[in-house]
Amino acid sequence: MSIRLRITLFGLGVAGAVLGLFCAAVYLLLAAGAAAGQDTALAARADAVAASLPALPAAAAGPAPAAVDVRTSPDIFVMVLDERGRVLFSTGALDGRFPTVPTTATTAAKSTVDIGVPVRVAVRPAAGGGHVVAAQPTRKVTDDRRGLFVLVCVYAVLALAAAAGATWLVTGRALRPLRQLTGHVERIGREQDFTRRLPPVPVRDDVGRLTAAFNTMMERLQGSYAAQRRFVADASHELRTPLTTIRNNAGFLQRHPDAAPEDVAAAVRDIAGESARMSRLVEHLLVLARSDAAGPAGLDLAPVDLGALVADVCRQAEAQHPDRTFHRAITPAPPVHGSADALTQLVWILLDNAVKYSAPGGNVWVTVTQRGDRAQLNVTDDGTGIPPGAQRRIFERFHRGDEARTGPGAGLGLAIALSIVDGHGGTIVAANNAAGGASFVADLPLSSSS
Repeated sequence: MSIRLRITLFGLGVAGAVLGLFCAAVYLLLAAGAAAGQDTALAARADAVAASLPALPAAAAGPAPAAVDVRTSPDIFVMVLDERGRVLFSTGALDGRFPTVPTTATTAAKSTVDIGVPVRVAVRPAAGGGHVVAAQPTRKVTDDRRGLFVLVCVYAVLALAAAAGATWLVTGRALRPLRQLTGHVERIGREQDFTRRLPPVPVRDDVGRLTAAFNTMMERLQGSYAAQRRFVADASHELRTPLTTIRNNAGFLQRHPDAAPEDVAAAVRDIAGESARMSRLVEHLLVLARSDAAGPAGLDLAPVDLGALVADVCRQAEAQHPDRTFHRAITPAPPVHGSADALTQLVWILLDNAVKYSAPGGNVWVTVTQRGDRAQLNVTDDGTGIPPGAQRRIFERFHRGDEARTGPGAGLGLAIALSIVDGHGGTIVAANNAAGGASFVADLPLSSSS
C-alpha cells in the first residue's frame, strides 16, 4: 500500500469519525427540536381552547366555541371533556376515526398514547373541572426525522467524498518530489553511477533536506568507492611484484634442480625476502581493514603514559639502528587516553619513517610535550624532507616517495599512523624543517581522569 493511499485512508477515517459525531449531534438536536416544537404547538392550542371556554355546564348548553374548530390545522385534534370524561366538543375524527383518549392521558400534561396510531397529547384544565385535550399523530415528526436522517447521510457522504478527493490530490502533489527522488535513486542504483546527483529542491522542506542529505551521502560514497577501487588496484599492484619474484625463482629451481649452490641460495633469498615483504603488506592491509571496519570502537582505550612508552620504543630503535642517533626530550605529562599497542605501533611507524628517509649517521629527534588538554608527539629527522605538494598525499594508502620506491615497504605505514591517530580522536600533520628534513607532529587527547 502506497504512502499516498495510507494517508488518504487515514484522513478519511479521521474525517469520517469527526463527521459522524457531528452529524449525530446535529440529527439529535434537530430531532429533539422537532419533538419539542410539536409539544409547544399542542400546548398552545390546548391553552387557547381552554381560555376561550366558559364554564362547562353553560358550554354544554350553548354552541361550540369557534376556537374549538381548528380547521386551519386539521392535523391537530382538539376535544373538550367534562370532569367525568364525557366528550363535550370535538374537532372531528383523526385519520378517519373518532379517537378515544385514555383516561390516564388526562392526568399528564404531555404524553404519547396509542389510539390506533401513535399520538402526542397535550392536556390543559378547563373551567368547571373538565379538560381540554390537543393531540397530533407522531407521524409528521417521524417523517421529518426520517427525511432529516437521509439528508444528513447524503451530506455526510458528499463531505467524505470531497475530503477523500482533496486529501488524495494534496498528498499526490506533496509526494510528487518524493516520487521523482525515488526514480532518480533507482536510476543511480541500476546504472551504478555514483557521480550523478539529485536535482536540488529550492524549497527547504523535508524533501529538500532529504535531497541535500542524499547528495552529501553520494559524494561520500563516491569518494569511498573511488578510494576502494584505488586501494584494490594498488594492493594488486603491490602484491604482483613479490608474487612474480617468488614464482620466477620457484620456476628457476624447478627447471634447474642441479643449479649452482650460489644460484640456489640467491633464489631462496629472493623468495624469503619477497615472502617477508608480502607478509608485511598483508599484515598492514589487515590492520587498515580492521581499522576501517571497527573505527574508534575497535581500540581498547585506557590511560597510557605516553612518555614512558616513547622512551621504551626509542631504546629499542637505538638497538636496531645503531647508525642513527636518537635524541629524546620527554616532558612529564598526564597520561593520554589511548591504546598502548596502537600507540606503540604509531611511534614505531614514525621512527621507521625517519630512519628510512635519513642517511646513515643521521639524527632523529623525538619530543613529548603537553599542549593544553593534549599531548604532542614530535618526530623529526634531518633527511631529504617531503617533496613540495606531498604533505597531504603522504598519508594516502600506497603513496611512496621517490626514494622509497626502490626500498622495502608498500606506502602503508603513514596511512596506518593516520588511522591510529584518528581512532584516538587526535590529529597528525607533516611539514619540512627550515634546516632540512621532515617533522611529524601528532596531537593526542589526555585522559579525562587526569
